[in-house]
Amino acid sequence: MTGEMWKLLCSLDLQTTTEKVEQGIALDHAQHSLLREVADAKFYHLMRKIQTDTALEANRRQQAEQELLALQQACTRVAHLMQTSCLALRRLELDADDQRLARETLESHQVFIKACLRRSLGSFDRSA
Repeated sequence: MTGEMWKLLCSLDLQTTTEKVEQGIALDHAQHSLLREVADAKFYHLMRKIQTDTALEANRRQQAEQELLALQQACTRVAHLMQTSCLALRRLELDADDQRLARETLESHQVFIKACLRRSLGSFDRSA
């Protein structure tokens, strides 16, 4: 992806798409793909800024790069596991009560991850 494409993707306003996600509305393939592309573009933009910031100590910069790369890979893995887990659960042909339990289980993990992000961003914002 070119630098111009990254800039374009980073500049997109995804408020409507984000609101759909927050409201529990499933995205179509194009919206889902765009959300992923924008997330990746913002990630690579941040990585480039960190890599080129000469004011940062080399060891701290390298550690930040490694942590961010691990996070991106883990997010991709979690997204894949959610999809394959849902497929596996669907194949089990669960009754309505068990389907509800499976949904609650998956959604509670999502809420936990979001809570971790909010808590971490709170301390991050206070440190600025």
